[in-house]
Amino acid sequence: MPLSDAEAALLIALRAQAGGTVHAQLARQVVLWLLLAQALASAQHLGPPHAARRAPRDARPRRQRRSFRESLAGRRPRG
Repeated sequence: MPLSDAEAALLIALRAQAGGTVHAQLARQVVLWLLLAQALASAQHLGPPHAARRAPRDARPRRQRRSFRESLAGRRPRG
């Protein structure tokens, strides 16, 4: 099975980090960056969609105002 470019770079950096030279320290930093990049790439959210949030209480449709002489029960006013 062929390796991807990131896997090949990770293997090369893992082999080069042995020892106490400057190149080994740089290889350790490369390994850390590659592992961080893989962790961030795999952290995508693949779960089900979330339920919709409730609307705020003050977001209801406004009622229309009644005219001054309009009855409350919907019947015709007397007299």
